[in-house]
This record gives sequence, C-alpha cells and structure tokens, in this order.
Amino acid sequence: MQKLSQETIEEIQGHFEFFDEDKNGYIDIKEFIRLLKTIEPATTQAQAVDGFELIDQNNDGLIEVDEFVDWWQTVWYEF
Repeated sequence: MQKLSQETIEEIQGHFEFFDEDKNGYIDIKEFIRLLKTIEPATTQAQAVDGFELIDQNNDGLIEVDEFVDWWQTVWYEF
C-alpha cells in the first residue's frame, strides 16, 4: 500500500469526523450504513454489515479512525 501524505490522511480523518455523527470518536454500524448509503445508495444492509465487519479489524463493534483511514485508502487510493 502506498504511503499517504499527511494532507491526505487529514482529509480522510475529516471524512471520518463528518460521518461520526455523535462525535464519540468511532463510527458505529448505524453511522456506517448512512455513510455507505451516501456514497452508494443501492447498498443493502447486508452489504453494509459485511463491509463493517471487514473494516472493524479489532472486532470491537466500532470503526476507529485508523481502521477508517486504512479502509478509505484501500477503496479510494489503491488502484
């Protein structure tokens, strides 16, 4: 995986903060479903849950900012 610039990491962190609606420092499954529906409205709940489970690397039921950055980089910056 290519190393992201600090500017890009901060941009991704801004996306995380936007979708962290309750501002608790995590994205929960409800927030993640809203995120995916914003990006791709045809996303099903099952697809969202599957994606959430893949991103939640430590299996704590929450997406932390570092997990989000890793996922965002894979989806948007790795071609």
